[in-house]
Amino acid sequence: MPSLLVTAALTASALLPLPPLLPATPDPAAQPPAQASVSAAVDAPDGRLRRGCRDYALTYAVTVPDGDWSLDLSTRDRRGKGVSAQSLLGPNDAESGVLPFRLCRRATVPGLFTVTGVLTWYDGDQQTTASVGDTFRLRRPRR
Repeated sequence: MPSLLVTAALTASALLPLPPLLPATPDPAAQPPAQASVSAAVDAPDGRLRRGCRDYALTYAVTVPDGDWSLDLSTRDRRGKGVSAQSLLGPNDAESGVLPFRLCRRATVPGLFTVTGVLTWYDGDQQTTASVGDTFRLRRPRR
């Protein structure tokens, strides 16, 4: 007889309504990490395209949470022809500075130049990227 009472109690409890489910409160520790703030800036001043082969300056600044990053820069002339390409790697390179690049007047067309680049920050196997760009003008020399 006790088994009959147990069976009746289990059957009756199964017929009772369940309490409503409450929305789960998010566990802050279980949230995915926030996207890191990564940015870069480049600046190249306007100037004159001087005789011979000369160095011109490009100023850069990188903002990353720590030192594992790369910045790849490419400079193109007004025709779209690549005239310079450089890469910087953290922590070997400083997060800001002046980067020289060499142009030769005989092989370079004066006009508007475009600098574009991609900053990549590495956090283990995760990558965060940011684009960067600037334009500058190199005029013909005065005669």
